[in-house]
Amino acid sequence: VSTIVKEWIDAGLLMETELGHSEGGRKPILLSPLHGAGCAVALDIDISRVQAILTDLSGETVLAREQFPTQGEDFPRVYERVCQAVDRLLAQMPASQYGLVGMGVAVHGVVDLSGLIRFIPRRGWRNVDLRSLLAERYQVPVSLDNDGNLAALAQQNLEQASLGPEGQGSEALPQSLAVVNVGDSISTGLITNGEVFRGFHGFANAIGHHTINLDEPVQCSCGKYGCWEQYCSDGAVIAYANSVLPQPISSLQELIALIRHQDPLAKQVVDRFITYLAVGLTNLIFIFDCQSIAISSELLSALPYYLPEVMSKMVLPITHVEQVTLTQLGKQGAILGAARQAVFQFFRDTAHAMEPSP
Repeated sequence: VSTIVKEWIDAGLLMETELGHSEGGRKPILLSPLHGAGCAVALDIDISRVQAILTDLSGETVLAREQFPTQGEDFPRVYERVCQAVDRLLAQMPASQYGLVGMGVAVHGVVDLSGLIRFIPRRGWRNVDLRSLLAERYQVPVSLDNDGNLAALAQQNLEQASLGPEGQGSEALPQSLAVVNVGDSISTGLITNGEVFRGFHGFANAIGHHTINLDEPVQCSCGKYGCWEQYCSDGAVIAYANSVLPQPISSLQELIALIRHQDPLAKQVVDRFITYLAVGLTNLIFIFDCQSIAISSELLSALPYYLPEVMSKMVLPITHVEQVTLTQLGKQGAILGAARQAVFQFFRDTAHAMEPSP
């Protein structure tokens, strides 16, 4: 252990801090990671906007942030603006031993096991190799995954951290966790026994496009009919609200304000959202037998007292779910998960480099 610790200290990634308490024998030497030894960039490419952050090696401390809308823009234009945002972040990067160690990218679409963007229905992107483009431009390792998977990893880390440094009570961690991201699209991250469940092709979390209404006459952007996303995504909720409200709205915040003022038509909109959300969550539980579900939803986060109504409409005659909560990470789960993946890749590569040659 001392040899391994010395290697990490010599690498500038760990430092000795102070002597710890001892109830007998030599006092332990406490260690602390040197998070300022490098930086990572994380991207969250949503349907209508892009976020970019610069973090230290904790993957949590945000040093700089960029954000811009991308509604209706094609891939070449979005890629150009992404690179401009990353360049601005790198211009603010503090001097450090390792500099930029890697990049992590969260994409709100279908991503295969190789990190290739296979399909983003709402954007019309197919077979886009953004990971290779960024790796070639910035000459660092790039990891790219679906936003649901990355949000689930971030949620898992949050719950692990809540147990404290000793991991006391680790048996309380859910063995089967689902994180449902409800935004411009709907995606899910599924974790079983500590690992992300990806499926044979990597598409296991495309739950937003499972059918919940066979009678839906309007075609979804994916080509099917009656997808969950057509009823519970933010855009779908606003579209339905504008079909029943006397005055059109353009944001969820306007709908939330009407609900808080007890507008009966706005209440009709949220009731429909709750009903279809409960249907989708019920299907998720039956398919994956989730122990715990964490939901990221702007609408529910603003109106958390509706969560019990969602749970009351989940019909589970032969099974159950132990816990349904709103994630504390909100919409930041995916991008924080992407940052941590970039940092994890750096530490893993560093560890491999320290291994003795055979």
